[in-house]
Amino acid sequence: MNRSGAKIILLVVLLLWPVLVACADPPDSSPLPTLIPTAVTAAILDTVTPTGADTGTATRISPTSRPSSTPEPSPTPCVFPVQQDLAPAWRPDELGCPINQGFSTADTAYAPFEGGQMLWRGDTDMIYVLYNDGRWASFPNEWHEGDPEFTCGEDEPLLTPIRGFGRVWCDHPDVRETLGAVTAGEIGDAGSAVQDFVNGTILVAPFGGVFVLVGEDGRWYRLEPIE
Repeated sequence: MNRSGAKIILLVVLLLWPVLVACADPPDSSPLPTLIPTAVTAAILDTVTPTGADTGTATRISPTSRPSSTPEPSPTPCVFPVQQDLAPAWRPDELGCPINQGFSTADTAYAPFEGGQMLWRGDTDMIYVLYNDGRWASFPNEWHEGDPEFTCGEDEPLLTPIRGFGRVWCDHPDVRETLGAVTAGEIGDAGSAVQDFVNGTILVAPFGGVFVLVGEDGRWYRLEPIE
């Protein structure tokens, strides 16, 4: 090939170079994938608490619901207050509320027996028989002024009870057999406290001892005199 032919070929290549570049495979112009963040619902997301910085382990704690608190009912106040002198002996869970105002200066009488004791309260004119085994019973006073002091038995106050106590002792053989003979003379007082409750009675004896008579199970007990 002569020099003029080489020039012609070079000129043709220069003229066709843009066309050759344009016809080459174009680069992939597809758009890159877009990363879409995953939505997180706070209501169902568990709490992850790391248990150690060295191991990288974690403990999954499931959400727990807080228990609802139920308010406790407030106790109903009593209609009548407890006599001040009887308050130390009052147990609300045992006797309940007072059912009357009670008395702070009631007439009372007392007599001890071999197998128990007898108490009389003047405000209701009732006689309580207290047996040594913890049982008690009540009887209306059937003795009246003008009646003989000794209803039965020997006229001996250290053997046979007198007046109302003697009338109960004589009229009820089971009481007489259980109590046995009286062991001391009857004593009385005009300033004893007494009050009735839903489930019993509290009575202060003439010598100062406090007797609690529980009605539901028919038992009694005595407390030391209240200072």
